[in-house]
Amino acid sequence: MAGALEGIRVLDCTQIIAGPLAASLLSEMGADVVKVEPLEGEPWRLQAEIIPGESKNFLVQNRGKRGIALNFKDPRTAPIRDRLIAWADVLITNYRPGVPEALGIDYESARRINPAIIYAENTAFGKQGPDAMRRGYDIVAQAMSGLSTSNPNLQNGLPMPIAFAPADVVTGVALAWAITAALFHRQRTGEGQAINSSLLLSALALQAGAREVVALDEDLRQQKLQHLAEARARGATMEEIVRERRRFAPELTGNIYYRPYKTKDSYLVVGCLGPGPRARFREAVGITDPRYEPGFDPARLAEVGAELVRTCEEKFLEKTNAEWLAHLEAFDIACGPVRFVEELFDDPQVIANGYIQEYDHSLLGPLRGPAPIVQMSATPTRIQRASPALGEHTAEVLAEVGFTDEEVAAFGAEGLIGLR
Repeated sequence: MAGALEGIRVLDCTQIIAGPLAASLLSEMGADVVKVEPLEGEPWRLQAEIIPGESKNFLVQNRGKRGIALNFKDPRTAPIRDRLIAWADVLITNYRPGVPEALGIDYESARRINPAIIYAENTAFGKQGPDAMRRGYDIVAQAMSGLSTSNPNLQNGLPMPIAFAPADVVTGVALAWAITAALFHRQRTGEGQAINSSLLLSALALQAGAREVVALDEDLRQQKLQHLAEARARGATMEEIVRERRRFAPELTGNIYYRPYKTKDSYLVVGCLGPGPRARFREAVGITDPRYEPGFDPARLAEVGAELVRTCEEKFLEKTNAEWLAHLEAFDIACGPVRFVEELFDDPQVIANGYIQEYDHSLLGPLRGPAPIVQMSATPTRIQRASPALGEHTAEVLAEVGFTDEEVAAFGAEGLIGLR
């Protein structure tokens, strides 16, 4: 059976994570994705290489694509660029504002060649405003959006970024989602369109604190802003700021229901959201929580919460991981062991669902990695291929868009394309 996007052609002019991930997700739904790289390869290919020109980072974000190497900056490649745009149903870019225009791959240029094209553009901070031209990566978007300071756990007094690049990953998934909607719209109307996303907006969307009930939250936000201004004015450290901000949410000090615990021999996590699961947790652990009793004084939140944390941490040290997991599951409590990713390759649950699959790379041989993140019964998703070696499909793709073998050879001799 064919994938849902079988026959859709995607021109991927992106680098690093968000854009490449979006294109890779489209490939797993059946799209023919061609990735365009500079002659030396995109930066992610050259970051922590495992063999020359190949890195695990690149393998992860570019699975399922064909690849060509092309010097877009040389005006002599304009005929190649324009034929690729005419060939494509979707064009994805993730440069700073102004760069696509300079390369001739902006929306206006693309739709002059291909009026029905779906043009998906990702930027770091949006196309307008004082930060539009700022260079940005996930770590910068996390910092500027408040995402990195939403985690109260500092390292050496510093707010550390979330390691899996959440702004990039969410943007990649969102772009793929938007592209499929735009393709559906085009199928109904014949109309192409431009899609815009940014790392800043994705990082904002991830945070509950980015949403307000105005009547309830506006005053509290102003109090927090006043505290920040005062703390910075006196030179407070990040540790001091984070500690002082806890007074605005004293209930967080006593989190016993949604967190990891150290046991006698390892670590586990529990997740109890809502009154029912929390009551079962208290029963399972053998504690009472005064915060749930009538007449509790909110002024004691921090004090009582800290004592509950100490009590629960001590109790979890009394039994092994296996003992606690069996005990908590008997009370229908969501819980699980803390693992490292290497343990998942042989995990019975992962194996039973086929979540790790094998495929082949032209230079590295067999690879193993996660299956497509969704499964579909009528239009199945699949891993089409591994990521391309640099320039692996240049000749093949240029032949498909109408260039002769002689023209391709001439482009290569002039240093305009990379051939493997």
